[in-house]
Amino acid sequence: MNDGIEKKGNRLIVRGHVRHNDLRSFCSKLYQTIERQQWSDVILDFSLCAGITEAVMLPLMPIIADYRENSVGFQLVEPNDDKLRRLFFNTNWAHYIDPDKYDRNPHEGGHVPALRFGDDETSASGEILTKVMNLILRQLETDRATLKAVEWALGEIMDNVVNHSQSPIGGFVQATAYEGSNRVEFVVADAGIGIPRSMNIANHAEAIRRAIDEGVTRDKTQNAGNGLYGSYRVATLSGGQFEIHSLKGSLFCKENEGEIENRSNFVPYCGTSVRCGINVSDPELLGKALRFKGRSHDPPYDYIERTFENKENELVFNVKDTAQRDTGSRQGGKRIRGMIENLLRERRPVNIDFDGVGVISSSFADEVFGRLFVEMGPYDFMTRIKICNADPTVKGLIDRAIMQRTRLGNGDA
Repeated sequence: MNDGIEKKGNRLIVRGHVRHNDLRSFCSKLYQTIERQQWSDVILDFSLCAGITEAVMLPLMPIIADYRENSVGFQLVEPNDDKLRRLFFNTNWAHYIDPDKYDRNPHEGGHVPALRFGDDETSASGEILTKVMNLILRQLETDRATLKAVEWALGEIMDNVVNHSQSPIGGFVQATAYEGSNRVEFVVADAGIGIPRSMNIANHAEAIRRAIDEGVTRDKTQNAGNGLYGSYRVATLSGGQFEIHSLKGSLFCKENEGEIENRSNFVPYCGTSVRCGINVSDPELLGKALRFKGRSHDPPYDYIERTFENKENELVFNVKDTAQRDTGSRQGGKRIRGMIENLLRERRPVNIDFDGVGVISSSFADEVFGRLFVEMGPYDFMTRIKICNADPTVKGLIDRAIMQRTRLGNGDA
């Protein structure tokens, strides 16, 4: 049997490796099962699935949620593959397919799992934005200006869902950090009226192509209407990719505003899904990408200001609020060291505040402070890292870690 989705009564069987081109086939078979054959209970059987990505699964979440709001039940048959089964739990796909059976995953790791937003019952958009910015700062190497560009792009796309899509169930978002390529990818999807209907353009492919032009979608004052245009530029000018599915239209573009693939499809995606991959290495990305009417746009009140700056314009890293769950392990220390290294690119001292933290592990102290001391050198470390409100036990562990790491160097021994 070939890879793909097979329908047997009210059971959809997902086989082999599912590609992003299979999304519309999945939607079509859901439509046949529920709308044409009037099944009110659907079995999604992933037992024979060998691989599937967020580019397919996340856009299915609002479709499934919309059907559930209309009294259709879903049952998940888990993948036989252990790694893939864990992925379904860790990403919240299992939870949103069958919430009565599967709890929401509270842990994040190298991703922000699928989250629903857009109404009082779900996560706030600002809370999700902060989670994604935290993810980037912990896992990737970047700078404040690039973080602003990513935050603006994701915020604009999510804002479109809340204010313009007319989606009855809000939207879903998921983000993943890829350390090897230093990029973040997020997918945002809704079950709304779709871009072509919002723009009142009959040709769906043309509507989506025009949606990424500057200022065409709504009120042109104060850079309104530039959400998809700016997000498209942030993605492609970084060397990433940008993809939209809405009703019968699709758009694909990769790397440096290269050739845009724009197509019409026979099967509709009943809503809008935007996939955005951004390489966060270029410190010039913000100035290059966010230019409207020939002028650069610098978003105010960004994540760094909200999270780390105090009234005296100092950078304060509050360990209890930001890193409490990471203080017991070396892996957690690696993530926190990444955050601090990114903050140090601001060329300002970073105050690391241990107020309310009674204990840390020796491996955490070594991974953060021992390695930073060797990496930066004694002078830079002492002038740019300020350890505040650490009790004697914590201070002693940090001092000991620095002494030991100074003897060992920054190898893995």
